Amino acid sequence: MSKTAKRRRPAQQSLAQPLTVDRVSLAIAGAGLVLTALLIWSAARAAPLPFCDAGSGCDVVQNSAWARLLGVPLPWWGLAAFSLLGVGALKRANRRPLAIAIAAMGFAVSAYLMAVSWWVIEVTCAYCVASALLWFAAFACTWRASARLHAGRPRMIGLVAGAALAALMHVQATGGLLASGAVDPYLASLAKHLEQAGARFYGAYWCGHCQAQKALFGASAGLLPYVECSPNGPKAPRSTTCEMLETKAYPTWIIAGRRIERVLESAQLANLSGFAGPVRLPQSGSTSDKP
Repeated sequence: MSKTAKRRRPAQQSLAQPLTVDRVSLAIAGAGLVLTALLIWSAARAAPLPFCDAGSGCDVVQNSAWARLLGVPLPWWGLAAFSLLGVGALKRANRRPLAIAIAAMGFAVSAYLMAVSWWVIEVTCAYCVASALLWFAAFACTWRASARLHAGRPRMIGLVAGAALAALMHVQATGGLLASGAVDPYLASLAKHLEQAGARFYGAYWCGHCQAQKALFGASAGLLPYVECSPNGPKAPRSTTCEMLETKAYPTWIIAGRRIERVLESAQLANLSGFAGPVRLPQSGSTSDKP
């Protein structure tokens, strides 16, 4: 046996030994899976969670523009990330880089979401804080492993990936993705007609349903007669216009004197406002409610 092989064997054996951080990361992943599964179950059954009553901080966060990523609710992304963290923790040195990268990515995304919760939405959610604490703990574990493993590279990869996801979430939540794609002439004409007819769409920048309403108009979203009711955050006083109209839900449409507090499809908006534009086929996923 060569001297090089003799030098490598102890190092390989050392890396193959179970580390405490494996058990800790596995426990964190298990707690995260329970937490995200609870949120998914609650959303599927429309069952309220403790500390998540209507109008609470948890309710505001879960219905905000940051509650989804690429159309998928964040708990599903969390479920996948905690699963990968668990896979990395179950294995030994050959899978540890995966756990380190996932932990760093979860830490970066959670730090961004906590910053949004505190300084943008200005509310806190107990479940979001619990998830963030789990990711912070998982990230701290990667530093405990640094003495035995080359953790710097996977940690940096995870941080960069997390920062990229946070940037995508920010662009998506602030409407930066709504103007992408070609302009639909029908939607553009409808949006202009709504403005001319005196219709108004009242909402808040942090409202996920408002973002969904704008997304239905794609590149024509900027033409909608939108009124921002909460320019300074959900805890700050609302705009005078919204206070006078006593808007209590977002989005709120007022069309021809009629108040409607929900997302409306383009066909419904056309019917309510008397839009005489070209006839279109019903949109996929449209609601069955009749205006």
